[in-house]
Amino acid sequence: MTNARAAPSGNFEVRIHTAIDDIGSEWDDLMVVARAPVFYRRPFLRAFEKYPLHAVQRTAYILVHDSSGAAVAALPAYLQRGVDPMRVVTDHFPSAQGQLALFSHVWHCYDTVLPVAPGREDAARVALEALRWVATDWGARLYGLANVDAAGPLDPLLAHAGLNCADIDIGWGLSLPELNGYEHYLAALRGKPRRNLRRDLRAADRAGVTADWEHPRDADLDGFVALARATAAKFDNSDYYQPGLFQDFVLSLGGDAHCLELRLGNQLISSGLALTDDTRFHFWACGFAPTDGFSGFYLAFDQMMRRAFASGSQWIELGRRNPVFKRRYGLTPRTLRAWIAKT
Repeated sequence: MTNARAAPSGNFEVRIHTAIDDIGSEWDDLMVVARAPVFYRRPFLRAFEKYPLHAVQRTAYILVHDSSGAAVAALPAYLQRGVDPMRVVTDHFPSAQGQLALFSHVWHCYDTVLPVAPGREDAARVALEALRWVATDWGARLYGLANVDAAGPLDPLLAHAGLNCADIDIGWGLSLPELNGYEHYLAALRGKPRRNLRRDLRAADRAGVTADWEHPRDADLDGFVALARATAAKFDNSDYYQPGLFQDFVLSLGGDAHCLELRLGNQLISSGLALTDDTRFHFWACGFAPTDGFSGFYLAFDQMMRRAFASGSQWIELGRRNPVFKRRYGLTPRTLRAWIAKT
């Protein structure tokens, strides 16, 4: 279904879509010129519609057009109640627990932006006004954005719009062009982390560990989910990877997803999922089993970093959590914020 309403300024038209495939190629073209991450690309959005990784009551795709009819800003939003796997509402907005809310993006996205065409930053304000309008129309008590980079361009806009902010997590990544290849990255590490990683790689090589990259259709996704759920159990968050649903979701991503599999003999000991877009390589998820003599996570990290450098990406994104390891291995921290307001 598609609805349209004129923005208050009169210089824009806002269209509210409820299915990504109701929108033509203008969405895809905008995501490319806005350099939006993979979470805003059609395969991810379509997969989440078909196989929602967490409960969603309604979905809106806000698309802002200028007076010439060109799409200049967009925002996906999800109506939900009681969904808080990262404990953002519970820990930072406790009075809002259990209330109907319209949030952007889904909780499996750690890189929330508001895609706008270059030079059309004025349209971002209109998209944000539309988010509030949709929240009110759908009966949500709250609306907002989560996992927004505090150093990005959205902070002033969201503050001016009257949303309340909380620092909720740390995201980690690394600019790749500055390092001139993976071996240069290793050489730039402090001595102990570099030695520890190379020691584990040698031990895994002696043990006969093999590493393969697979398209999702050829990967052992059941094995990945089993490992990922066991790993996430350390954070009491196994249901981040719902059996069956998660496998179907990854299959729907097609070529935007890349599956790493590390085996010792016939045993899958570590598995990771990478997502890619025009400029970023995302080390999105990982699961690993306990092993003697080396860490399955270290092996996956090594393979992911090598693949990221070889891909020509500008940036590798390693998401949230595990700050001790990520700081030790030279990754760059960025504060992630949630911005939430009442309708």
